[in-house]
Amino acid sequence: MQRISIENFGPVKKFEADVTDVMLLIGPQASGKSTISKSIFMFKSIKDEIVNKIYYSHIEDHAKPIYTLLNHIKINFLTSLRMKPNIDPFRITYKYSNNKKITIYKSKDDINIDLTPILEGELNWLVKDCFSAKALYKSLQNKHKALEELRGIELDRRSYFNDFKSRIYNLFEDPYSPVFIPSGRSLMSTLTEQLRDIEKPNTLDYFTKSFVERINLLKTDFTDDLNSLIKEEMFFLARKGNLTDIEYAASLVKKILKGEYKFNGDNNERIYIDKNKYVNLKYASSGQQESVWILLLIFRYILDGTSIFTVFEEPEAHLYPETQSDIVELISLLANVNNNQIIITTHSPYILSAFNNLLYAHQVGTKKVGSEQEAVENIVNKKSWIDPARTSAYFISENGYESIIDEELKLIQAEKIDSASSIINNRFNALFNLDD
Repeated sequence: MQRISIENFGPVKKFEADVTDVMLLIGPQASGKSTISKSIFMFKSIKDEIVNKIYYSHIEDHAKPIYTLLNHIKINFLTSLRMKPNIDPFRITYKYSNNKKITIYKSKDDINIDLTPILEGELNWLVKDCFSAKALYKSLQNKHKALEELRGIELDRRSYFNDFKSRIYNLFEDPYSPVFIPSGRSLMSTLTEQLRDIEKPNTLDYFTKSFVERINLLKTDFTDDLNSLIKEEMFFLARKGNLTDIEYAASLVKKILKGEYKFNGDNNERIYIDKNKYVNLKYASSGQQESVWILLLIFRYILDGTSIFTVFEEPEAHLYPETQSDIVELISLLANVNNNQIIITTHSPYILSAFNNLLYAHQVGTKKVGSEQEAVENIVNKKSWIDPARTSAYFISENGYESIIDEELKLIQAEKIDSASSIINNRFNALFNLDD
């Protein structure tokens, strides 16, 4: 299992934990939840950074390409998290497996990145092999050849780099494509036209910029309703055996959004309440604006059967408590498809309570058979049950961190779910006692 260790990085003084398939982080603002989730995301994105750097960029030092790559990874990590060079000494270690780790740290004035010998050796070999292939394909394309020959060379080149990507993923023992869904998603809905026209939105942070680019590509997939999309993929979905997954996802998307999103050819984005009634996205409710991109991304990934690692920042934003429960069911469905991985940062006790229901449904349902199991499924759809063995939850504060999973019950500790309510109720009781 992958594991992260953070020491003295930003607001996080100390954090060390296994990166489970379902990871929940709760705590007050500025406590370090986002720093932890972003750090995990950056380490899980390193494999893609390597592929993109080699595929799209020119590295001068072919004798020692690994050092150029490591320097790029280090700079990208710090700039993405907006850490300045004069940051205090810190250390972050990410373990991909027992003998494959990456450590980024600052000691005195230098910021360094270290790889374990096995990881560095295998990566160095793969990178050199890729450079040799790039040089070969470049020389072949520069020679006078017939059009059909050039097409064949290009197909071979693409096939090689797809294989190279698979080998990099296998090296890091991580098959998941990383996706970060930041908070403040309603910005993408209200300023959708402006963001679409920004080719290089450098004013946006790395995570928001990546998200904007992702949803700009996503929109064109939704020129029709969800049922039509499912019908287009019906044969493939039935063959893969996940038709019921996508139908369940579609029903949750419509329920949460209270309509269907459509991207029209004239660049209008609308939420259709029914066939003839709609509201433009920029005038939709704050809950619709905030949730629409989460919903569409999840639907697309389930439809495609993509193996995905997703960070959800504050999925509860602007949603009614009952709807928060629905979005947890949808996120949990995503986690159960292909054993995908998710991290959620939240302030909402309703999100944690909804996860508790899914954890408990798994425990009760897996012990039952026949009609008794069906009774559990009638309460909570089996596709959203969450296995406690895949789950961790932590309370993050300025004083440190603690697991809030009850090891005996395999549930999130009830007293940690809504400690604020206890404080508020105690104040009310104190006032009540003073009322004559």
